Amino acid sequence: MTKLSPAERERQILDLIAAKGSASIEELAQTCSVSTMTIHRDLQRLEKMGRIQKRHGGAILEESLTGRSACAMCGKTSSGKQTFIVHFTHGDPKHTCCAHCGLMLLSASQDVWQAMTMDFLHGHMISAGQAIYLIGCDLNVCCVPTLLTFGSRTEAERFQSGFGGTLATMEQAIHSLLGMHPKEGQEEGTAKL
Repeated sequence: MTKLSPAERERQILDLIAAKGSASIEELAQTCSVSTMTIHRDLQRLEKMGRIQKRHGGAILEESLTGRSACAMCGKTSSGKQTFIVHFTHGDPKHTCCAHCGLMLLSASQDVWQAMTMDFLHGHMISAGQAIYLIGCDLNVCCVPTLLTFGSRTEAERFQSGFGGTLATMEQAIHSLLGMHPKEGQEEGTAKL
């Protein structure tokens, strides 16, 4: 794993706290692959900037920022467990309620710097480009068809054996969704990336 710059690490910390509502110092240190002391210093900077509130053993998102929980695609309130975040080169990140809406937003956007999603089993943020997507399983948790994201192919395969669905990379999942949601003037199943 490449070492993140302090700015990238702070962004990852904010993403995790925004997705889950709170995060422990140990969880943040593990996710960012740094020491707990580094996380303490990062949290102090973020608190001084008014972005988070430190709590014993962790942090929560500053209350004035919690209004970002409405999905940028469908407007549903995000539970946090399915959060998908698209970061743009210029401008604020956009949050969606699930990977389905996240990939639709990603495919319709330009100037994307990074996309992050929540690992369905473990509840930590992972790169959307490296995630394994389970499409259309028997477990409906948000938008349909359900897309669940996993950081491990082995875990995704185990989950698939119990709940069905199709495993895909990010590109394959986007292609599948675009085939279901054709752009104006296209026939269903003919949408292109």
